[in-house]
Amino acid sequence: MQALDFALFGWINASASAPAWSIRFAVFASNVLPTLLALSIALAAAFDRRWRHAFFTALISVLVVWLVVNTFRSLLPFPRPAFYGLGIQWVPQGARPGFPSLHAAGTFAAAFSLLWCLPWRAPACAAIAMAALVAWSRLYLGLHFPSDVAGAAILGALVSMAVAHAGAIRPFVRSLRASRWARQARWRARARRGI
Repeated sequence: MQALDFALFGWINASASAPAWSIRFAVFASNVLPTLLALSIALAAAFDRRWRHAFFTALISVLVVWLVVNTFRSLLPFPRPAFYGLGIQWVPQGARPGFPSLHAAGTFAAAFSLLWCLPWRAPACAAIAMAALVAWSRLYLGLHFPSDVAGAAILGALVSMAVAHAGAIRPFVRSLRASRWARQARWRARARRGI
């Protein structure tokens, strides 16, 4: 299994002859796309109740993924490719453990939250494609092995499914509805008084 991981990594990792634009694009995908996905979901949540449900599912899923990844890495610190002297590490990561990829796991958790929570498939498919691009960038930049991002994708999907189906976000949604109803009641009362 490790030999396959090493071989796939060597095939995907950008070599010294890689065009500079491809490295810049991979850095953009790795560092900016997860933030763009989060901001897109938050912006859509401001206008639609179903997106609010997806937003809170994604938020809780990403937090759970962060806890799981950091706990796993502290208990079983699998090294990154640079530890073995493999490939080129285009962005310094130090000697931190690499399994599973936190960037990929968080982005997949947010993307799969859309799949479980929204009635439309197009936003979820776009988000999953974005998460796959983030996962590719982590490999291309030499920061993770393929098993790191594959494990991250599975973890993100399972955590977001569990959060979506466990109803863990219902208290948040209820509190939002209650605060909205309270604001509307205050507004109606002011309107009746002529304020």
